[in-house]
Amino acid sequence: MEPKKSSITDMHGAVRVVQTFVCVLALIEFSGCASANYQKADDASNSLRKAAIQINGENRAIDVTLATLDNLVNRPAPDLKPQFKSFSKSVDRLAASAKRAEKAAEVANRKSAEYFRNWDKETAAINFEAVRDQSVSRKTQVSNEFNTVNQRYRENQAVIEPLISYLQDIRTALSTDLTQGGLNSVKQLVDNAEQNAHKVQAALARLTTDLSTSRTEMSSVAPRETQAKGGVSDDTESTQERAQSEP
Repeated sequence: MEPKKSSITDMHGAVRVVQTFVCVLALIEFSGCASANYQKADDASNSLRKAAIQINGENRAIDVTLATLDNLVNRPAPDLKPQFKSFSKSVDRLAASAKRAEKAAEVANRKSAEYFRNWDKETAAINFEAVRDQSVSRKTQVSNEFNTVNQRYRENQAVIEPLISYLQDIRTALSTDLTQGGLNSVKQLVDNAEQNAHKVQAALARLTTDLSTSRTEMSSVAPRETQAKGGVSDDTESTQERAQSEP
């Protein structure tokens, strides 16, 4: 016996109602997740933390490069080749470290831009003007701080590039004239490189502090050192991150 057409129609209608209900629930769930802008804030904060790790990696890479260069020029061994190879590898690692820092900056820019865009959208939905104005004021403060740090980041990266190029030129000169006379001829150049490198390192150290301050402004989690006396700082690097940033 075939079912009546009215029964089939009722069944189809019931299915449509259930489907509509499921879609509404999914939309509500999606909207709820989208409204949690603190998640995007935490993503942005974490990207700044990783950028600070890469800056620290650059600083350590500079230390190693200067040490291997000083060892080659001022404490040369009978066979200069092993010392030169050590210096050459440290220059390559410094250049790689700078590239990682640049990529970290790009990620931080993207994550922070997403966070600020979403902040604007959510602020626009606030009904009370006093609350909305306060949110706008706070967003302006946080974004201005980030823009200042980002500009300083760019300036520091622009300074480290000539330093790397300078060290690469010294390497090229020594690879052509790897003799005691060749070492003597570059001693003044090495002194200049060390002076400039120390200035860059001081700027990188300040930038690391600024990145830490800026990321704290975005994070929903307080730095660990403020959570408990004697706690471990939230800037502590994981073994994997340290391995990636070390030269």
